[in-house]
Amino acid sequence: MTDKPVLDEIQRQIDSGLIQGAAVRTNRNNETIARGIQAGVIPMTAQSRFDIASTGKVFTAACVALLALDGKIDLDAPFTQYLPDHALGKNCTITVRDLAAHASGFDNDKPYCSADHTGFMRKLYAWMPKDPRRTTCTYSCGNYVLLGKIAEKVSGMDLDTLARKLLWEPLGMTHTTWLAPGAGPYEVQHHHPTREPGVHNDETCYLADVPLGNGSAFSTADDMFLFLNDIIRRKVFPAAYYDLILKPDFYAGDEIRSFGWDMSPDGRPEGLSEQTIHHTGWTGQSLFADPVTSICGAVLTSRTGDWGLAKEGRKRIMELIIQNSK
Repeated sequence: MTDKPVLDEIQRQIDSGLIQGAAVRTNRNNETIARGIQAGVIPMTAQSRFDIASTGKVFTAACVALLALDGKIDLDAPFTQYLPDHALGKNCTITVRDLAAHASGFDNDKPYCSADHTGFMRKLYAWMPKDPRRTTCTYSCGNYVLLGKIAEKVSGMDLDTLARKLLWEPLGMTHTTWLAPGAGPYEVQHHHPTREPGVHNDETCYLADVPLGNGSAFSTADDMFLFLNDIIRRKVFPAAYYDLILKPDFYAGDEIRSFGWDMSPDGRPEGLSEQTIHHTGWTGQSLFADPVTSICGAVLTSRTGDWGLAKEGRKRIMELIIQNSK
């Protein structure tokens, strides 16, 4: 395929103020497409590393799924079985699976957000749901903070060490980290909020300064492609892992969720099937994997403009790749 339509679209989004730059890798182009600025006057390249914001939640879900397949987590057990200090205690009906599907009833308030670790944990474990489980799909970063704590508790490892062992090393992802890397030649600057490159942009992760399950990992388009392409190829992990993350689990109106992923139609690029899983990140990232068409891709940008328009812009980039690969 020719990269020109994709590069032209990225440039249009840069010129309109939606993004500062982009790096895109799919299994329909042979190498990463990059355009724009990484930071300052440094050009975006295939080596540019992004704070992938909430798209890092897919790593949390993958770690929990693999721990479950290893018999260390029962996905249908109350999550307080693993975090007994939570205020819901033994009366909890919210399962680990509910957290992963954003079907827990917890909202997206973040009362636990704090630089004080003791205060963070106290408030996290005192946090209560607003709705009964499985009655509404409410996207909640806190669901994944709790999932991350469960993964750390049962594994005895922090999330960075755990993900490196279970996911990144088996997949050959050598440029991905949950720890803020700090200044470096390949770190992308983000703008919501504006912080130095190589620093967590999510406020909760920034203040906590430890890996949290709600995301804010750092990765490149090539590494994210390795993660996505494996979902399509189903080669590295047990079959049950792929079955779990690709199967619709919870429906609430137009919202459809699998284990760790969105399957709702509004986020799906034209040309991909209803079985597509996808995820977005606040700082400007979108991931797509479709087991029916075998198309997958990572569209990583540094967002500078409107969230909704930028999300549609990333979907449009993916659609152009699909159209030009036919």
